[in-house]
Amino acid sequence: MLNAVLTFFAAMGTAYLGLVAMAWLFADALMYPAPPPSYTDTPDQPKLPSPDGNKITAVFMENLQASHVLLFCHGNKQDLGTAEDRLRQYREHGWSVFAFDYPGYGTSTGAPSEAGCYSALASAYAYLTRIKGIPPEKIVLYGHSLGAGSAVDLASREPVGGLIVEGAFLSAFRVVTRWRMLPWDRFDNISKIGRVRAPLLSIHAKEDHTVPFIHGRLLNEAHHGPKQHLWVENAGHNNILEVAAPDYWDALERFRLSLVFTQPPASLASSP
Repeated sequence: MLNAVLTFFAAMGTAYLGLVAMAWLFADALMYPAPPPSYTDTPDQPKLPSPDGNKITAVFMENLQASHVLLFCHGNKQDLGTAEDRLRQYREHGWSVFAFDYPGYGTSTGAPSEAGCYSALASAYAYLTRIKGIPPEKIVLYGHSLGAGSAVDLASREPVGGLIVEGAFLSAFRVVTRWRMLPWDRFDNISKIGRVRAPLLSIHAKEDHTVPFIHGRLLNEAHHGPKQHLWVENAGHNNILEVAAPDYWDALERFRLSLVFTQPPASLASSP
């Protein structure tokens, strides 16, 4: 009997060590399947210097009537080219929009990594606040799927006017395991969301089979500041906007109007 118990625990230990080894060796390759660039740079394409030495490709779609800038962090298997239509829709619905590509995505240099995603967003935030002179309270972070990891991280450390997450996960590995089973994790949103004091809007599809709905609900519950949510029926991870456009745009507008309103800063009306 004792030998059977020891054999069982030895097998469990071996399986666990195998899981740890696979996560260590293959997690990044599975997490960042960056597609080939869907666009080419234009002569005036912003190239942001990143603290890790990369050049981050970005785009700024200004709306002179906007009260806030939406700093958009796109999801996986996307870049600025594939996100362009969505970004233009935000502008048409009353936002100025700033978006960027992570290292290894689009025409940004470098290789994808968690640290690289954080560094790229930090560069975008610095560009808006230091170069464009936009006050932090006029910046609303928007993180879609993978992008929610960067957005939550920055919002937990820097002042922003608001945070929107769509299809967000508790942490990267918990999308697969549901519970924390490894000694480390990627994009540990659930451990950071409690430090976010900016107002939160959570958007999640109830039929999301990529990042199950419980992730969005638990993240929303763990946020201690003002918060709103939009839970979408009959939609999956990547088609919320197509399935529930009226509700989606209404939710964004209610959230924007709930933020403290001031006149758009002069820097929104002119470039340096």
